[in-house]
Amino acid sequence: MSALRRTAAIVGVVCALTLVAAGDAPERDASPQATSSQVAALEALVAEQQQRLAELEQLVASVSAQETDAARVAAMKQQIREVLSEREFRESLLPSTLQAGYDNGFFIKSSDEKFLLKINGRMQFRWTHYARQSRNHYLQPRLQRDDITGFDIRRLRLVFSGYAYEPDLTYLVELMADSPTVYDIMPLYAWVNYRFMDEFQFRAGMMQLAGTRATFNSSANMQFPEYFSLDAAFSTWTGVGVRFWGQLFEKRFEYYLDVVNSIFGANNRPVTPDPAEMDSNPGIALRLVWHALGDNPTKDFVDWGDLDFHETPALDLGFHYVFNDDRGDLNTQRLVYGIPGSWPGGFGVTSSNGVQVNQFGVDAALKWQGFSVTGEYVLQLLDPRHAGRRPFTPLWLLTREGSTTANHGAYVQTGYFLPIPGLEKKIEAVARVGGMATNAGETEGTWTYGGGVNYYIQGNKVKLQADVEKIYETPIAGWGLGNVNDNALIFRVQLQVAF
Repeated sequence: MSALRRTAAIVGVVCALTLVAAGDAPERDASPQATSSQVAALEALVAEQQQRLAELEQLVASVSAQETDAARVAAMKQQIREVLSEREFRESLLPSTLQAGYDNGFFIKSSDEKFLLKINGRMQFRWTHYARQSRNHYLQPRLQRDDITGFDIRRLRLVFSGYAYEPDLTYLVELMADSPTVYDIMPLYAWVNYRFMDEFQFRAGMMQLAGTRATFNSSANMQFPEYFSLDAAFSTWTGVGVRFWGQLFEKRFEYYLDVVNSIFGANNRPVTPDPAEMDSNPGIALRLVWHALGDNPTKDFVDWGDLDFHETPALDLGFHYVFNDDRGDLNTQRLVYGIPGSWPGGFGVTSSNGVQVNQFGVDAALKWQGFSVTGEYVLQLLDPRHAGRRPFTPLWLLTREGSTTANHGAYVQTGYFLPIPGLEKKIEAVARVGGMATNAGETEGTWTYGGGVNYYIQGNKVKLQADVEKIYETPIAGWGLGNVNDNALIFRVQLQVAF
């Protein structure tokens, strides 16, 4: 407290004494003892006020010192920020060093946050017993196929990902050496992505195309060892091109628009010795997703099962559209049709050359307290635009269908973590059912039923899966399936290990 304020306080006390003395003036006859007692009381009061004034002075001085120190610290922090914001000074003062460790993958990162390399790997080791009927419409008369039993490494993957120069410029390269490719090492995905903002991002390279919910998600997080047979007929798989995508409304809504060389295949090239190997019509794939419910929109449905045991329901709604006008691509989309003739049914498979494909799909997924359910419906319209004109459309040659026909199908898949004491979040029972029909050639249909159990040792990183699936006339080969039209009963046990 300043001297002026102290003087003012003392003056106030003196004035009070004067007023008290004035008030006592009429009592002329007061005794000397009374006067001495009053003076002593006033002196005690003055001493008490001085003590309180001294305490206030100390408090004011302490607060003032704290405020001064805080202001000095804030000013120093601002100066440090301004200095470190200059790249040249920062790099000379703190030269970049490498950091390494494990965080959902082994990583190497520069201390200036400009470069990151993360390495992940995954192996799916599988035992399969594939029992099939002796009669198959797709095979020559009286030709039979034996059952199949054995081991294979269904998927073997090595992934390099991270960012370069700034966190908004990300990249991914994924190599595969799977059993269907006889363990030859080849690229599966290779792309770079730039984030202008959450609402708009750009990707270029070889990527998983937008399409069905099943194949748009990673095969590492599935509830069954293999994709649904229905998805093998409607999958977009991979392509080379560009993607425009983003997340809107606090990441509740996502959109993906792909423009690629062709649907279902990344081997087509724009410049080839044979111009007939690839047409000039791009494939287009669009996917829209609305995260209607859930606390973490972008991560609620990374896994198919409810490994996070959502306390409140999480709900996803999706839509996809695929356009493919194929006039000679080397790797074409595979189309399913009904074999015409005297046989009592059967599927055939041909290329999409000369066919314009318009595919639509809707899907939904729900998770809540260990329970999960996913459903999807797909409609595929096939228009053999050139039909009987040269070069002849393979679909028309096989079916003589010159008008637009349709393939469609649907499935429902569900899972529930069993409430076993000590294993509440470890063991999941799963089931699925679905069907598909086509009216190209002759109307033909199929049904699929499956069930299984999963043991999550370390979430999806280390898990053991077992399932059994019955398919009445396999519509298409691949995705762990044998020949078309196999009446298959499949048993699978799979161990997945990932890092």
